[in-house]
Order: sequence, then structure tokens, then C-alpha cells
Amino acid sequence: MPRALPRLAALALTGAVLVLAACAAPPPPVTPTPTTDAADTPLFATDEEALAAAVEAYEEYLAVSDSITADVGVDSARIREVTTPEFADFSEDDFAAFRDAGLRTEGSSTIDSAKLAEFSSNRVTFYGCQDVSAVKLLNSADEDVTPSDREPRIALVITAVAADGDALLVDGNEVWSGDNFC
Repeated sequence: MPRALPRLAALALTGAVLVLAACAAPPPPVTPTPTTDAADTPLFATDEEALAAAVEAYEEYLAVSDSITADVGVDSARIREVTTPEFADFSEDDFAAFRDAGLRTEGSSTIDSAKLAEFSSNRVTFYGCQDVSAVKLLNSADEDVTPSDREPRIALVITAVAADGDALLVDGNEVWSGDNFC
């Protein structure tokens, strides 16, 4: 199995929105220090605005990613509409491994329990729980091959950066290496 496949199966699989009341909090957010340089003026006036924009960007990324994996990785270049070029290259490699393995998904993933880590003039980083509980992984014979030990919720650190205007593009999603906060 290619090295990217387990990561893609975990991150690209999809599910319904769940809010966990008992979810442990991630590390406290880092508060950005104010600057006086106009070029460093943040796109967002508040932490809440920055977080909401980054979550929206990631939700768009999930919708496109889910669509690509549901179509067996066909037309994976669509991911470039919602990601930075560097992250798109990485994602397209994952989609190619997925396609080459003859896999597809059924369902939609979501992000919840978002907590701001930090934001600056053009970058927002946040913690979130990607819910893949309702996503099935199917092989070329349409058999459910979803790993029985798959975690239904994945703790991530997600980064989005400013593109043209106020739009944010996803620049990365890393599995959180600390205590699971989902």
C-alpha cells in the first residue's frame, strides 16, 4: 500500500457534523502581537473572524476533496481551487495513490470543534476535529474496505493563507501529535 494511502484514507474520508460536549480542549491559542506596519495588518479584526474564515476555507477543501475521492480520484486538479499550489501538489499525489489503488469513498467529511491557534496578516492556523465516521472506503468491486480500527474523528492542525482579496486557501493539514482533543 503506498505511504500516502493511509493518510488519505484517514483525512479524505467523509462524515456528518458532530459536536462533542466532552471534547478536551487543545493547547491555548497563541495571541498575535499587534504590529504598526500597514503591510502586516491582519485581514481579520478579531480572532473569531479569522477562525470562521479558516473553517469555511477548510469546509470548501473537504467538499472538493470528498468529491474527488468519490470519483476515484478523477480530475484531482479541482483541489487547486481551494488550496495553495504547494498543498495542491501534495494532495494530487495522495489522490493519485488513492486512484491507483482502485479506491473511492462514499459520504462527506466535516470539521468541528475548531479552536484558533494563531493568525497573522495572511495566515490562520487552527485546531479541529475532522469527522469521518459516516464515510465508507470502497474498492473497485464496491466492497466496503473501511478499516475497522479507523478513528472516526481525527485531531488536526490546519493552516489557511490569504489568496487574492480576502479569500483563504488551505495550505496544510497535519495530524495533531499531542493528546487527542477530539
